[in-house]
Amino acid sequence: MKMKILHLLVLSCFVAGYLCQRKCLKKADIAFVVDSSSSIWPPNFDTQVHFLYDILSPFDISPTKTQVAAVSYSNVIRPQFQFNTYKDKTGVLGATQNIIHTKGDATRTYKALEYMNDQIFTSQNGARNDAIKIAVVTTDGETNPGGADSYTKEEGKRMTLLQAQRAKDSGVYVFAVGVGKEVNDQELLGIASGPESVIKVDTYEELRENELQDKLIDLTCEAGEKTSLPPTPPNVQCKKKKADIIFALDQSTSIGSQKNFSIELDFVNNLIKELAVASDETRIGAVVFSDDSERRLELRDGTIRDSVVDTIHKFKWGTGNTYMDKAFADMREGFLPAKGGRPGLVPQIAVLITDGSATDPYTAESEANKLKNNGVEIFAIGVKGADRNALETYASRPRNVFFVDELIALDTISEAVLTELCA
Repeated sequence: MKMKILHLLVLSCFVAGYLCQRKCLKKADIAFVVDSSSSIWPPNFDTQVHFLYDILSPFDISPTKTQVAAVSYSNVIRPQFQFNTYKDKTGVLGATQNIIHTKGDATRTYKALEYMNDQIFTSQNGARNDAIKIAVVTTDGETNPGGADSYTKEEGKRMTLLQAQRAKDSGVYVFAVGVGKEVNDQELLGIASGPESVIKVDTYEELRENELQDKLIDLTCEAGEKTSLPPTPPNVQCKKKKADIIFALDQSTSIGSQKNFSIELDFVNNLIKELAVASDETRIGAVVFSDDSERRLELRDGTIRDSVVDTIHKFKWGTGNTYMDKAFADMREGFLPAKGGRPGLVPQIAVLITDGSATDPYTAESEANKLKNNGVEIFAIGVKGADRNALETYASRPRNVFFVDELIALDTISEAVLTELCA
């Protein structure tokens, strides 16, 4: 038990020490993402909140030094306060003590992290470009969507890791604090920026033992002086790979509006911006589909990156059904030499993005198989209403399938998609 408490103390001081170190050297924006599900007994929730309070004790909290924000999560996501809500230490510490225990029947960690990414670390809520970004995520279990949305438990876990990776890719250093025997070790490791950033204990009482409150303040800066900021993972680079890539964009009625369709277009353009687009490098093609399919950009014309991005940006939303078979057939023709394709000379890649099920699933599978038989590697990206099983059938391999719960979440998988495209 003594060793366990000592380990907790060292880890706790590492967390606070890391933060303190950054406070001494630069400004810091610290976000707390707090589990408030019903599985946490109310006195234990209070202990958890006091632990967060202790972490903040060494800091000079002000708009020019350290800022703090918090969100709690269960089946609901409850914003507690933003970076620009309180201007001094008294206000922040008081608000931390008053974090609400919502006692929900689900643990939607992915939604809390999504909120952190989309709302907390934004300029309108006080986040600063010149501040170190840090998140402390607490949990007493593992991701569990419950009945709050359509995710299975495994899909929820995957979304948690995607949102955590999105945070880390944007420069947030993430600590994961797990309490109890129901905690998923792999999920904690996936959330945290590294093994050294994981705190795991058996009970909430262990967060308070061994004079943690007093020693934390004494040891934070001492530990911080010995701790350096782990490097932010570099963005995936795909500059050296030559390929023919055709994107198939769903523009069916279910997309809903030009604004939503533009989210789809922006996602594709953000991927393209990371590619070495040129006649003798990567060539880009694009197809839009609903009732019919249309190749709006041939590979022979998709050889100048800025021009490609501008062309795709101007695509207009249509309406209709979801005839993926026609999109697959159109792409198959688009990969031919007459259209600018280079079969046998460079990898040929088809990327399908859809929010629905194929109107003609049998023909869609047949056309996808024809494409694969021609040596084309298929990626399938699904949004909430898509049929995951069908996408796995169309794709060349399981890791080529990606899934998000809404169009706005597409940017959370950009890094993962780009990694596979560049593999």
